[in-house]
Amino acid sequence: MTRRLAVIPARGGSKRIPRKNIRDFAGKPAFTHVLGAAAESEAFDVIHVSTDDAEIAQAAALAGFPPGFDRDAKLADDFAPIRDVVSWTVREYANRGEVFDTVALLYATAFFLTPEVLQTACTVFEDGDRTRPLLGVVDIGTPLEKLFVEDEGGLLRTVDETRFGDRTQDLTPAYRDAGAFGLFDAAALIDDKGGRSALRFRPFRLPPWTGLDIDTQEDWAFAERLKTALDAPQWKD
Repeated sequence: MTRRLAVIPARGGSKRIPRKNIRDFAGKPAFTHVLGAAAESEAFDVIHVSTDDAEIAQAAALAGFPPGFDRDAKLADDFAPIRDVVSWTVREYANRGEVFDTVALLYATAFFLTPEVLQTACTVFEDGDRTRPLLGVVDIGTPLEKLFVEDEGGLLRTVDETRFGDRTQDLTPAYRDAGAFGLFDAAALIDDKGGRSALRFRPFRLPPWTGLDIDTQEDWAFAERLKTALDAPQWKD
């Protein structure tokens, strides 16, 4: 039987939006939205909120998911790769006698993830090549060849100027990390000691609003309004 672990990294420090992970969002602490989606999905044997912060740990406990242990202090600053945090968590559980097959990294501000998406993503990952992790992505809306970069003279040019006139449907779709989730083989994470090496992900395509960047107060306000609208009864039928 496949055992699954969900890890929600939610440290206390945040520079651009102070206390972002625990700040009120649509009526409850921000990280508890994705926590609730993970719980409702019933896809995970254990859901672990990885934090160095007592207030976040208390909020997780109030939501029914007290962290089994604190995050290593060496992994609680701005420079710790998120994969290191997840790998360390998997190894810590193994040291405590809990072994998993699949590990989900769920971002604390993935406000628009649904239980159904998480269920489907787990199935897609486990039915495919487990050596390739699965990443939630959104289409950026512009083909790769038509993306602009700035040259040495400060002017914009497309990535492939030879294909500027080609039809969009004949070009290469481009994606970005939605900042929502990743699914990994647990054994591979245990062996992953660097956290900085490039990975070849399989894509799991998400609706564009799932990948909202939330880096400013304006981003936050917009996401909160969108969440309220999407949760309205007329969108639930």
